[in-house]
Amino acid sequence: MRDTQKTIGAWTWNTEILWKKIVQTDDDSCWSWIGSHGPQTNLFGARKSGKPQMTQARRILYRDVFNEDCDDKRITMKCNNAYCMNWHHFDTRPNQRRYYDDGLLRGTREIVDKTAALKKATLRKILDTDWENL
Repeated sequence: MRDTQKTIGAWTWNTEILWKKIVQTDDDSCWSWIGSHGPQTNLFGARKSGKPQMTQARRILYRDVFNEDCDDKRITMKCNNAYCMNWHHFDTRPNQRRYYDDGLLRGTREIVDKTAALKKATLRKILDTDWENL
């Protein structure tokens, strides 16, 4: 097997091994993953910043197909099959750690900075404290 290393962002993987673990059928149906499985997803070995690491296979597949990093994206499957590897079924959204998905879809929410909210709540408690009667 020839060495077909690919690197995007901090991630490096062997693209030939990746595609050998995917059983492709037509574009509309789910593609099966025959590699490692975790409790709720497919797993693939890659290197991040030079260190070996297991990660979601679909995240490496996204990088391989679209040639861009997906660290700021949440990748789910439109088919609701956690083990599907058909990139036509990808549903990518902003990473949920920084966004509320439902609010973004409705256009009613913006980026949420949880640390700023915590600081505001703490400040509110300080301002509302009756310091004279402590």
